[in-house]
Amino acid sequence: MRAGFLDARPSRRKKPDPPAAPVSASFSRETSWRTRAPQATRAFLNAACAGFWTHGHEVVSPGPETSVFAGSENLLLLLHGRGERSAAPFAALARKLNLPHTTCLSLAGPGALPFGVPGREWFARLDRETGEDLPTQASDARRLESLASTINALDALIGGWPADRVHVFGFSDGGTVALEVSAARVGARRLGGCAAASAAFLPERLADATNAFPFDSRAPTPVALTCGENDPVVTRVSVEETARVLRVRNPGVVAEVFVRRDGERDGETKTHAAISGERETRFLMRFWGSTLGVPKTRAENLGSDVVEVLDGKVDVTKVVS
Repeated sequence: MRAGFLDARPSRRKKPDPPAAPVSASFSRETSWRTRAPQATRAFLNAACAGFWTHGHEVVSPGPETSVFAGSENLLLLLHGRGERSAAPFAALARKLNLPHTTCLSLAGPGALPFGVPGREWFARLDRETGEDLPTQASDARRLESLASTINALDALIGGWPADRVHVFGFSDGGTVALEVSAARVGARRLGGCAAASAAFLPERLADATNAFPFDSRAPTPVALTCGENDPVVTRVSVEETARVLRVRNPGVVAEVFVRRDGERDGETKTHAAISGERETRFLMRFWGSTLGVPKTRAENLGSDVVEVLDGKVDVTKVVS
């Protein structure tokens, strides 16, 4: 495994990124971001967030050691858990993951926590008047309505990009958002993949999830889920039920579950975590290895001893050079 793949905890020290290129007035979402240099891709994403996601974000370009090719083939959105204060910690996680051919976009949750508590959230969990937890019964739609507002904003953000090259990773409530976005996208709108750590559908969604999402057994978004064996925040039962619902609704879906055992990481008991330990990291890396796109290669990228054949004709200059 490449350095940076394992035990991928967010780094405390932020590595500087290349400066952003100036944004052109004609820089629209119709322009291919995959073929551009990292600075231009960064400017492209900054411009997109300025229009569709003003709550905070950070772009992480692929490291030069991960690819000999210019540009990115994939866009990975990273969605933090409830209470994180900014996009910075998951941007640090993206640098540590160091995924090849992949530009990462860490997003901050759209809402501030209520009652002046520092931090961001993806959807409402508390009644803003009483401070009590919102009901989880399907008869009370306030959490799902708040969640739907976030989903609509994310759909607007990624709407202009090739869907099958967009990937989502989320932790806890951010993972719930990632699952909702992905489950709604099948067929021509399917995403490249969704990874959700310590996350599941909300109970009120699980109560009627088979009717909430579109059906297409041929092309659903592939999903990988992880959970703690005894996680008191997001239970193993809810995560496995989420995977079951995804398979029932779209029988062709890949919906694998990794269960993290207590004390698996250096003797610690850490049941609610984003990525914890080597086995969980390897599970996610295998998933990304099977879902992330790779660039099309040309002979000049592979070395002088490789001959390129185009339309049945050999480039003789490459043979004799």
